[in-house]
Amino acid sequence: MKTRKMNSRLVLAAIVLVIAAAFAVRFQALGRARTTASLESVQAEMGKPVEAVTVARGDIEHWVTLAGTVEGVVQYPVTSTNALRIVAITVREGDAVRAGDVIVRLAHEAPTPMVHSYGRAMATHDNQLKDVQRLRALHAQGAISDQALDQAETRLRVAAADLQDVEGSTSLVAAQAGVVAAIVVNPGDTAEAGKPIVWIARTDEVKVCFTAGSRQALELATGQPVLWAGPDGVDREGVVSRLDLRADPKTHLLAGEALFANPDGRLVPGLLVSIRIRTSAERDVLCLPTPALVDGPAVFVVGTDGLAHKRPVTIGARSTDVVEITSGLDAGERVVRFGQSRLADGDRVRTVEN
Repeated sequence: MKTRKMNSRLVLAAIVLVIAAAFAVRFQALGRARTTASLESVQAEMGKPVEAVTVARGDIEHWVTLAGTVEGVVQYPVTSTNALRIVAITVREGDAVRAGDVIVRLAHEAPTPMVHSYGRAMATHDNQLKDVQRLRALHAQGAISDQALDQAETRLRVAAADLQDVEGSTSLVAAQAGVVAAIVVNPGDTAEAGKPIVWIARTDEVKVCFTAGSRQALELATGQPVLWAGPDGVDREGVVSRLDLRADPKTHLLAGEALFANPDGRLVPGLLVSIRIRTSAERDVLCLPTPALVDGPAVFVVGTDGLAHKRPVTIGARSTDVVEITSGLDAGERVVRFGQSRLADGDRVRTVEN
């Protein structure tokens, strides 16, 4: 009997605990419901917090960023036509030179029997000159024919031309004025035929040679303004001076050049630089920050009644962070820039200053 009473008490206690737990869960859920309802009621009364921006007129520019290599606007190598020993290099890197200045002197001796030496060419010329002088005296006395003298004169002209060629191949001169950009050999080395010995460039004006991918190339045109930001933070202005008529068939990249004035010499030939090319510019148009747009495209306009009204718009030109509005908005209207993801048409809003 006692055991039965004890079991009954245990069952009753368990029922009481279950009921108490159920009430606790219910009260907790009611508390959450009251909290949620309280937050919604506060936002309905005061408005959902958003950041707004005023629609205004301005300029929209689109820029393309490319990498390129600096070269002198005039840049050429000094080369030898023969494989001769370099006797002297008469300039140093950075020296200014004029057209005709001697840059490199090569040895007069012939490296192989196939190449005429300076001494041999000089001896041949001197012999031909003496021969012509002797024949001229004989011709004046009627001792030889006109034909014999003409043949001697021809041989002298050939010898003079050969001597000039040899002299030109041993004294290498600057073809145009410029600055010695690089010396790639040393005195005592043998100059290889056709290989650069000295590079000369004109650096008061330089070009940046660049390549552009398909999407960027479609936006480029000659005459577009270009900017290069120097290490001092100052922008140098240039212009797109050349674009190839076709892209490289292997890389599918389009090559071009941008021309820059370089009076301070900061753009050094061989330097890899980043440039920005302005591909389009819209002036005095209705502008809006790109983040203000929502799907449609549309925007949420903050009305004088404090409500957010969703309105479709038409867009035009755009840059990285600004878009042109061609219809749907007027200057001076306030548009939600941040917080629109939580909005529905007609919601009350409260603007928060950024």
